[in-house]
Amino acid sequence: MHGGRLGEAEFASALPEAAARARELAPADVPARLYRRYRHAVCALVDRVAGADERGLLRSETVGSTSRTYADADQGAAFGDADAVRPWLAGTGLMYRGLR
Repeated sequence: MHGGRLGEAEFASALPEAAARARELAPADVPARLYRRYRHAVCALVDRVAGADERGLLRSETVGSTSRTYADADQGAAFGDADAVRPWLAGTGLMYRGLR
């Protein structure tokens, strides 16, 4: 569904924590019309929990003969769970935390 790189066992192991993190970011009662997007968001969190999502954690990389070191590598902690799910939940109202 999400296109992650995890095997079935890794996915199943990370799913409970990812689902708990998703409930912290979005309400438990997701409307049916938004459920597919919510599932994608949970899968993005599964990748984070399992360590398959390295955004914000990667300080340098080498591909062939090309090596890069990222100037903002120390800012990795700034990329959190909300950043990981934002592509899936942006504009849905599910991440809204203000007063209604």
